[in-house]
Amino acid sequence: MLQKIMVLALLIIITTTLFAQHHFTVEVSDLVTDKGSVYLGLYNKKDGFLKENTAFANAKVKTTGNKISYTFKNLPLGDYAVAVYQDVNNNGKCDRNMIGYPTEGFGFSKNYRPKLSAPTFDDVKIAIIQSTKASISLIGN
Repeated sequence: MLQKIMVLALLIIITTTLFAQHHFTVEVSDLVTDKGSVYLGLYNKKDGFLKENTAFANAKVKTTGNKISYTFKNLPLGDYAVAVYQDVNNNGKCDRNMIGYPTEGFGFSKNYRPKLSAPTFDDVKIAIIQSTKASISLIGN
């Protein structure tokens, strides 16, 4: 009888883990008020981090006010990193100056502030367990 209860308990734990819904809510602040849209890129691996067309998921949120919130839903358990920028002029890209530094507001998970180069995946990754939240204050706005 005890073995059956243990097996049943183990099956419940495995099923709950496999089918758990993991959500990642990203709050972005310090936006240029009511201008353009915020683009969010969600990455789940080191390879291709911050490279074009390699994000695990993307989102675009119209800017209303000076902050937005977006939730990536039903994610597999794991580590994720977020990169965001505000496309103030609505041209569909993060504008940059002659040396490649963004001229529109941008940011990363863990509110990472780059010094001489962009962060690595490990610099900004966050473990997603059930419902997780991250706050990012844009740089350069």
